[in-house]
Amino acid sequence: MNRDMLNRLFAAARSEPAPAPPAGFAGDVLRAVRSEPAPGPAAGPSVFAQLDRLFPRLALAAAAVIVLCVAADRGLTAAGFPDIGDGVAQVTSQLTFDAEDL
Repeated sequence: MNRDMLNRLFAAARSEPAPAPPAGFAGDVLRAVRSEPAPGPAAGPSVFAQLDRLFPRLALAAAAVIVLCVAADRGLTAAGFPDIGDGVAQVTSQLTFDAEDL
C-alpha cells in the first residue's frame, strides 16, 4: 500500500463514530475487578528479608553464648579444672594410649 491510500483509510476511520459498548459493560468490568484476588508477594519474603528481621535476636543470642562460654571457662579455671588446651591434650593422649592397648 502506498502512503496516499493509507492516509485516506485513516481519514475514513476518523470520520466514523466510535462503536458503543454493549449494555452492562461497566457492571461487568466492576464485577471482574472486585472478584480478582488482592496482589500479594509472589514467593514470600526472601531469605535476606527474614535474616534482616531476625538479626537483632540472633545477635543477642550469639553475644549471650559468647559471654556464657567465657564465664564458664573462667569459672572452671578458677575451680582447678585444666585449661581448654590442657584438657584437649589430656583427652587426646588418653585416646592414643587406649588405642595402643587394643
